[in-house]
Amino acid sequence: MTSIEDLSSQLSDALAQLEGLRTLHEVSKAVHASLDLTRTMDAVVHGVTKASGFEVAVVNLLQLDGDFAVVSVEGTEEIRRELLGTTSTLEQWQELFGKGEQWGSLFFIDHKHEMPGTMTVWTPDIPVPDEPEGWHPEDCLFAPLYAPDGELVGVLSVDLPTGGRRPGLVQREMLELFAQHAAIAVQHARLHHELEEKRAQLHHAATHDPLTGLANRTLLRMFTEEVRGAEMGVLVIDLDDFKMINDLGGHDSGDLVLRVLAERMRKIVRPGDLLARTGGDEFVVVVTGEDVASALNNLADRMHVALAAPVETRIGPRQVGASIGHAYGSGDFAQLSAAADADMYRTKQRHRRVTSANYR
Repeated sequence: MTSIEDLSSQLSDALAQLEGLRTLHEVSKAVHASLDLTRTMDAVVHGVTKASGFEVAVVNLLQLDGDFAVVSVEGTEEIRRELLGTTSTLEQWQELFGKGEQWGSLFFIDHKHEMPGTMTVWTPDIPVPDEPEGWHPEDCLFAPLYAPDGELVGVLSVDLPTGGRRPGLVQREMLELFAQHAAIAVQHARLHHELEEKRAQLHHAATHDPLTGLANRTLLRMFTEEVRGAEMGVLVIDLDDFKMINDLGGHDSGDLVLRVLAERMRKIVRPGDLLARTGGDEFVVVVTGEDVASALNNLADRMHVALAAPVETRIGPRQVGASIGHAYGSGDFAQLSAAADADMYRTKQRHRRVTSANYR
């Protein structure tokens, strides 16, 4: 016959499970609603302490360098200061799991086993228990977080079980459920990050020249649409004698020269302006902001100097130089670009006449 005490204990366990499942549901919503991994991990460790009967919960996550870092801590402010940001290695976690007693998907490390010497460990200030099932200050309980491919991507650890005893079956199962949701959150965030990276790569490929990394015509058009109506200056740059480099050294030498000269120009252009490659050896700079005329003239002078310096190639140092035309005003980009292009053409004609006269 079931006693009143047994019924009361069963009811208490059932209520604890119900409260745990409610908390787990809230964490599950947070996992699927947020793409911020740290915020989601904060929700996980808060849920663990609320529903699984532990006063302290910590999440270590795999970083890009291969180490693990504590990214979320639920407990006192002192514990957060001591643990947040500390790191560990995969080898240290593997060593711990090897020592542990497996409880389902959890690993319990009792106080008889030493922790890895270089691993940061927090030890609560609690008395050593007299009974075997009591929680020792140096006991540890870990829940590994695995990606679908089996990679260890994090570890959820807990400490200070309420009541000062080793967790029972209900607590363990609840902790396993929270660990599963934490692993889902990690995978969710990683997939989102990879998707954002792919989007950024595709956008960059669509708006930048693959050889020099400069803006292409698409990005130039987008930029000039944004500054339409404002005063702007336009530089049109056409390299001199570039065909000779391709003829003598091949396209590899030509590509090298383009990359070197593009980098020189990139260092001269101001952060708010745009440098674009618009053709084989043609470039455009769009200058905006205050005192456009002065900035444009200064930029043209510096470009002349930078582009006239020799470039080392496999056929020896080659001097290229450039013809530069410019125009400024509050008209649209097409008009200013046409005026700058005409100015550049006049400059190139003068260069040719000077070169021809030198050869006579």
